[in-house]
Amino acid sequence: MNSPSLTLPQKKSLASSLSVETAHVLVLTVVGFAMVIPMIFRGMPSALDLSNHFRFALPFYDALRSGHLYPGWLAESNHGFGDASFRFYPPALYYLLSAFRALSGNWYVASVATFGTLSMLGVAGVYLWAREFTSSVNAMWAGIFYAAAPYHVNQLYQALLLAEFAGAAILPFAFLFAERICRRRRARDVAGLAAAYALLILTHLPLAVISSIALAFYCLLRIDKKRFLATMLRFALAVVAGLAASSCYWVTMISELNWIRADNVNPEPGLRYGENFVLSTLSPENVNVWWMNILLLSMLAMFWPALALLRKPARDQFANVSEHKPPANVLRAVALLLLLSLFMATPLSRPIWNLIHPLQETQFPWRWFTITSLAGPMLLAWSIPYWSGLVKTSKRPLVFLAGGTVAISLAFSGGHIIREARWLTPNQFNELLSSIPGTLSVYQWLPVWSHGMPEMNTAVEAGDRAVAVANWTPEKRLFHVAAGGATEARIRTFFYPLWTATAGGQLLKTHPDAEGALMISVPPQAVDISLEFREPSRTRYAAILTAIGWALIAALFFGPWRRFSARPLNPAS
Repeated sequence: MNSPSLTLPQKKSLASSLSVETAHVLVLTVVGFAMVIPMIFRGMPSALDLSNHFRFALPFYDALRSGHLYPGWLAESNHGFGDASFRFYPPALYYLLSAFRALSGNWYVASVATFGTLSMLGVAGVYLWAREFTSSVNAMWAGIFYAAAPYHVNQLYQALLLAEFAGAAILPFAFLFAERICRRRRARDVAGLAAAYALLILTHLPLAVISSIALAFYCLLRIDKKRFLATMLRFALAVVAGLAASSCYWVTMISELNWIRADNVNPEPGLRYGENFVLSTLSPENVNVWWMNILLLSMLAMFWPALALLRKPARDQFANVSEHKPPANVLRAVALLLLLSLFMATPLSRPIWNLIHPLQETQFPWRWFTITSLAGPMLLAWSIPYWSGLVKTSKRPLVFLAGGTVAISLAFSGGHIIREARWLTPNQFNELLSSIPGTLSVYQWLPVWSHGMPEMNTAVEAGDRAVAVANWTPEKRLFHVAAGGATEARIRTFFYPLWTATAGGQLLKTHPDAEGALMISVPPQAVDISLEFREPSRTRYAAILTAIGWALIAALFFGPWRRFSARPLNPAS
């Protein structure tokens, strides 16, 4: 049956609405990109994590150029002894950086383009989520406040939590599609949540763990109790599809976690979750907690005007100002999500952290501020109609107070978080990148067999036997060992169980020496040795499962059944 045609007034109204929304989206696009404009004029913000990220990104890009779509061993780090970080750190950010590097031919331009894209993506996600409940203008303000939220800005300019910043750009879409599943239960929304969840896992694992808890909490608040089972089945399908689509990463990570030091060998006290609760200390000696306390104060200054929504007159104000007001249970769900994020960042939540081991592995309770930075702007934007309505009343001084504290928070983000970043000019940035290859990696990525840093002047040592290297690439090496008495060759590579040595088709025994360097047993006669980093069969199975996962997501999104869904819930539900 054909849908009824629109009348001329209806067409004009629709066109006007679309033009207004287009304007709001353009504003958000400008605001999102504006967040990286300081990088264009002042340089690249710098911290320790900048080197760590590009220690990963540079060889990752080189591997992609050579046709290796998912490298398994970072060979150049630790003076050529390598590390296993490719196998444990989520790769999505580095694919994006590499794509922009290939397009621009320059790492500085690629970095600015990457972070600008992520910033615009994040505000767009917040806009779409907020637009589910309220007017386009209020949704626009939610996106603007998200872009300027102190912790969100800190991720990029002070802490250089680049992968977490990337994950924060995906997170709003996870909440968007979770909300749509609760309300409509369409197949394409299941696909959207599955894709967002997979990308979260592939981008930043600690945020994926935190988001799993936050999403479950939010969905339990928003689910229609009358259709509980049908909705939960859709959520289960989204989670299964998301896990399948990201299995190329997490299958390897879980299977080999005991092969690296991580926090199992001489863990750093500063990385323990118990030492990083916000408000656990007010002493500046604990720099991380001290700084996060300040960020918490700045966020409270920014978001407290949303408390006006607790008053019924504030909620009713939407009726005169907005196209439609957010339902009371939506306000309640987002407000409780905000409270959960603040609770989980403080010592009050310690019993929960003590019970959930994956949560402990996120290390820093203040990572929950990513959720705070998402829920707070939504509530603040929804309170704007109330504050606008007070301008012409006797309560006008309260409006100045609310606007003043928000302005102070914004000034803090611009004047301290951004302006006081440690800047690298493009030339200094390029010099930093050129100095990274071969440097020491993050302690946690080293194999458990490593003890100290071995020293070798050549690629292969075999006692008094001559060695000639024929080929030496990150994951495959060929060399000739002359005849002699020594029975072992020492390789400038850390031992890892996936290194396989063969000679004449025969498997040679390998083991680590006292420092963790790879040792190969060699026969007394002259021999040509092939040393390869061979992926186990589980890697191939995980790759197949990943393909199946993305195929399922595509089928849910584009398949013919995407048009069939349960009756949508009432917008007020």
